[in-house]
Amino acid sequence: MFLKKNIPDDMIEDIYYLKKRAGLYKKLLLLSNEVVNSIKADTEERPLHQDVRDLHTKLVLLYDQVQEDANNLLNIYLSLSARKTNDVMKLLTVFSVFFMPLTFIVGIYGMNFKFMPELESPLGYPLTIIAMFVVSVLIFFWFKRKKWL
Repeated sequence: MFLKKNIPDDMIEDIYYLKKRAGLYKKLLLLSNEVVNSIKADTEERPLHQDVRDLHTKLVLLYDQVQEDANNLLNIYLSLSARKTNDVMKLLTVFSVFFMPLTFIVGIYGMNFKFMPELESPLGYPLTIIAMFVVSVLIFFWFKRKKWL
């Protein structure tokens, strides 16, 4: 992709002010359109008057294009910002989904109940560690199948 990863904030402000100035100039040109069209030219000055009209029309179209391009650049910036936010949220979701079930299992065994049969079993600790590992592996494969990892 040919876009930079990080766009400086001052560049975004410059684009925004360019858009505002182009809009202002376009309004001024549209207001001056009436003046340009109301001028009556003699036969000798008609080519010059037509050149002024053509230049005026060209400037209106040019500032319209500049305003549209600045608007498109601002929309692209907002889209890239939203995409970065979505990537961060996706990463945080993956971490939270991995650690929520493990935290639940640890929370159950950290309550110090008096009657927990698996605490008396010599395999209680290894089975809990294996269960936590199996849950993590299942979550990993589920995310792989969803193509999040």
